[in-house]
Amino acid sequence: MNKSKCLTAFAMLFLLFGYAQDNNLTSSPYSLFGLGVESNSNTGRNSGLGKTGIALDAKRGINLNNPASFASLKENEFVLDFGGSAELMNQYTDNSNEQDLTSSFTNISLGFNSNGKYGMGLTLKPASNVGYSLTGLESNIEGSNESFITNIEGSGGLNELRLDYGRKMSKDLNLGIKASYLFGKIEESESISTNDSYFDITEENYYSGFQLGLGLQYQLLPKHNFGLTVDFPTALQGTKDVQIGKYLNSAYSLLDDTNGETIDDFNLPLKVGIGYSTMYKNLLLTADYNKSFWSSTNQSDAIGEYTDQNIFGLGASYSKNPNGLKYWDRVDYRMGLNYNSGYLKVADKNIDTYAASLGIGLPIGQRSLLNLSYSLSKKGTTESILVEEYIHTLNINISLSDIWFQKTKYE
Repeated sequence: MNKSKCLTAFAMLFLLFGYAQDNNLTSSPYSLFGLGVESNSNTGRNSGLGKTGIALDAKRGINLNNPASFASLKENEFVLDFGGSAELMNQYTDNSNEQDLTSSFTNISLGFNSNGKYGMGLTLKPASNVGYSLTGLESNIEGSNESFITNIEGSGGLNELRLDYGRKMSKDLNLGIKASYLFGKIEESESISTNDSYFDITEENYYSGFQLGLGLQYQLLPKHNFGLTVDFPTALQGTKDVQIGKYLNSAYSLLDDTNGETIDDFNLPLKVGIGYSTMYKNLLLTADYNKSFWSSTNQSDAIGEYTDQNIFGLGASYSKNPNGLKYWDRVDYRMGLNYNSGYLKVADKNIDTYAASLGIGLPIGQRSLLNLSYSLSKKGTTESILVEEYIHTLNINISLSDIWFQKTKYE
């Protein structure tokens, strides 16, 4: 891959990503809670492996599940990894169903290893998505026979700009650290209409903050790999802009216009993950477990409550000969299962998710890959007037790799 072409592509993708973030929406009503639903962003290989990867190296593409994996990038290697996803969501309640199609970028990452001892990476990706619409909510005016209609819409989410550093401490041990800057805007628009008046309320909440994480990968014997990650708790600081307007008999008046008002911090919890991977002939097997201690953040929400989150993932991939000369011998076939207990409890029900995925890695030249994956997930329930979601997700990811940093030899 030509260096100038790589840098140009990276710059263009950053611009495209910035545009996509302004238009990136989910259609899940559960994004009304907290900072929205967790983003589906991941690199192509991990998406097909049930989102596992804490114990995986980065020899077949950037692995964002553990910063220690960057130490395993090949010596003098430069990798550009980017992708996008499309989601078809079917939502069911006791008496209705809806269908929505959304799309977004999943990640833009670069990684390099200049001397074989350490690797670094820079990533920009969405962290959460907000996109809900509640229309036609009718309520009675207290003390009157009249009623009013309320429409509420929300959009936005958080982004993550992340720097990873992984270092090889010994033949079998890699350590890593990551530093993330989280930032974004969540906007909610509410309209209230009566027979003779109309209120328009717009609230924009801005959040930002830093988060640190550590990672470890250890190889026990040639085929057994273990991984450990820790994301430390942090508080995201917030401000809000509010504008309230009123229409009465076609005359508009501005009732409130407040900018930069401080709001409560949003606390992100301690998160711990462990992973295992092993090779059996040409078959790779992976298993991950993550736990987020949301209940210890002592936060509350009018819609529900925070509860500790547990995520289990299993993955498997098969490649006949990754380093072979025949094209189809180098193709990587993947599958995975994932269960996410969720961190939201509404009406005493956990909003959990079951997912299954299939993926394939198609070689592009000698070092690069086109990664495709499909997943089907079920989220929520129709019990207690909640919403059940069936989500079809298609991920497309390209991992471009080249050898840099080598000195030219003269004869």
